[in-house]
Amino acid sequence: MYLNTLKVLGHVQVKNMLASTLRIGTDCSGIEAPVEALEQLGVQYRHVWSSEIDKHCIKSIKDNYRPERLYGDPDGPYPDGDIRHRDHDSLPDVDLYVCGFPCQPFSTAGSRQGMEDARGNVFWSCIDVIKQKEPECFILENVKGILTNDKRLASDTHGRTWDTIWTAVKGLEGCGYYVDWRLLNTRDHGVPQNRERVFIVGSRRGSVKWPERCECPPISEFVDEEDTSTRTPSINCQKMLENIKGNTFINIGFPKNPHTDLIDCSPTLTAASSQIWNVPKQRYANVKEFLWLQGFRNLELKCSKTQAQKQIGNSMSVNVIKGIIKGLLI
Repeated sequence: MYLNTLKVLGHVQVKNMLASTLRIGTDCSGIEAPVEALEQLGVQYRHVWSSEIDKHCIKSIKDNYRPERLYGDPDGPYPDGDIRHRDHDSLPDVDLYVCGFPCQPFSTAGSRQGMEDARGNVFWSCIDVIKQKEPECFILENVKGILTNDKRLASDTHGRTWDTIWTAVKGLEGCGYYVDWRLLNTRDHGVPQNRERVFIVGSRRGSVKWPERCECPPISEFVDEEDTSTRTPSINCQKMLENIKGNTFINIGFPKNPHTDLIDCSPTLTAASSQIWNVPKQRYANVKEFLWLQGFRNLELKCSKTQAQKQIGNSMSVNVIKGIIKGLLI
């Protein structure tokens, strides 16, 4: 094995055996929650590559991180960020591979066309990367809806899309991987956001230690006290807010289900979450609060609030990915 790890005071220390650093490559990189997780864990790493097709995410990656290769950067040597167009054999070797492949084909907010959607085919590129580069560990992530997409019978546990995906992942056992998956909620891992996501992991080191649920701190710890701005919501929203009390965030832009039942918690942040209302402060949630509710600490997004919220809503939760990485390394 290329590394040995010790758990010390909640951090992971990496000892040099065959390599001095953990090499990470990410696809559909977004704002690089996996790299942020390594930073917070104190793991020594090399950021070998990122890949993105969104120009705003590309700028955020360049502003905050320094990948050795940035696929999708129009000003660099690798301007195409679509991993379906890439020769994966030409990629540098990595020890940890992470991809949150597009969720729109499987999300209840999307068309749910599943594997028939061109974006759904990104999954097969992820499988090919793993087969070609044989990383020590990998993590794939998607929305909860991937489990039931293309479900034909009420008695079926999962839909045909998930059956196809899991069959392909299980096939990686023939390449020496132990594979497993879990449905994890951000609110069960230290950040008060109700966000369920499917995580698929593989490791050449044997079974994986999944992060245990922990007590969630109050949402008051995720409120930006320095923001004293005010804004009056629409008349319809005001009526909805009349009976909302206590420390919570709600989505007043989603009237069919504003998640008013969530106490001391935020609803799922999405790319379209522009109207999350901060009840304690009686204003819209700001970008800093969005970042905190996704587990980021010091990320700086130099773009409009709309673009920042879109990038944050599409991101993995740092606290969850941090727990998974720790389990892979220990």
